[in-house]
Amino acid sequence: MNIFTRNKDLNFSEENIESLTKSVIELKSVLTEIGTSLGQQELTNVLAFAMKKDSKLFRRYVLTNELFGGSGALWELYCGNDKLQSEFQNKFNSFCRDLIKIGIKNRRIKQIMS
Repeated sequence: MNIFTRNKDLNFSEENIESLTKSVIELKSVLTEIGTSLGQQELTNVLAFAMKKDSKLFRRYVLTNELFGGSGALWELYCGNDKLQSEFQNKFNSFCRDLIKIGIKNRRIKQIMS
C-alpha cells in the first residue's frame, strides 16, 4: 500500500455522513432482527467518529477484527435464515460502499464487495 494513499484525508462530507448513518442504522436493525449483538458497538463507534470527523479514530474503529477480521467477524455472519441472510448481506454491502466513498481503502472490504 502506498504511504500517500494510506494517509490521504477522508471525505466526511454531509452526504457521506448521512449515507453512512442510514447504512449503520439499517445494518444494526437487521442484526437486532437476527438476534445478535455482534458488531453493534463497533458500528456505533464507526458512526460516532465519522460524525466527529476524526480520521485517525474512524480508521481504527473501521478496521477492527470484530468487523473485518477472521473467524467470528461480522462480515462472516451466517444466521441460518435465507431472507435475513440476504438482507444482512445487502445492508453490509451498503455499509462497505459508504466506507469506500468516505475513503477507506482495504483489501478485505474490496474482497467482500466482489
